[in-house]
Amino acid sequence: MTATTTTSITTALLHLSTLLHLSTTAFSIGVNYGTLANDLPSPSQVANFLKTQTIIDSIKIFDTNPDILRGFANTNITVTVTVGNGDIPALVDANAASRWVANNIEQFYPQTRIKLIAVGNEILFTGNKEWISHLVPCIKSLHQALVRAGINDVKVSTPYTLGILQNSVQPSAARIKPAYGKVVFAPMLEFLRQTKSPLLVNPYPYFSYSPSMEDYILFKPNPDFSPVYDVGILSNIGKV
Repeated sequence: MTATTTTSITTALLHLSTLLHLSTTAFSIGVNYGTLANDLPSPSQVANFLKTQTIIDSIKIFDTNPDILRGFANTNITVTVTVGNGDIPALVDANAASRWVANNIEQFYPQTRIKLIAVGNEILFTGNKEWISHLVPCIKSLHQALVRAGINDVKVSTPYTLGILQNSVQPSAARIKPAYGKVVFAPMLEFLRQTKSPLLVNPYPYFSYSPSMEDYILFKPNPDFSPVYDVGILSNIGKV
């Protein structure tokens, strides 16, 4: 058997293995459900459209809009709700957290599949010292309120921006800014580990490229295109 034949067989087996893996891997597609517009369809219409006309099975809302939560009841579409940035300090109090859970989660759960509470949005990037200092205590307080209410499968986390990284030019070189590391991230990551909750990140790749790469965004011809040939795997990879 020649080396070329061996390479071809190996490549084919790798492709087959990848396809088999993808065919057995569960996936989920979600969208942000914003309401800052006019003449919007009702939440129940949106829920019905997503359920019957798309494969989207998860949404995130930026508050705890009761109409939306009711509209998505019994649809099997999972929902992430959001605690407003300004509400974070008050919800450190156990009683306040319990009231918040009663009013915004228990009323709709489990008919509405609320899966996650996002506490604030990119709090570290705001620079607000009060919000930052109360972030982790608020997350823990809401988690404990959920436990007291007997709700064990709704997770609590907070979305971050990549601006918290000291260097992100290469993923392998990325490091959390020292100001955030021990104060916020150490206790946060420990909490996420203990509760098996997700680490949420808003990457914004479009906004990173759009100011200087309009042609790239609009799929226009790239004059700097330089194809790379790898005879070993017979591939043609275009640099972007």
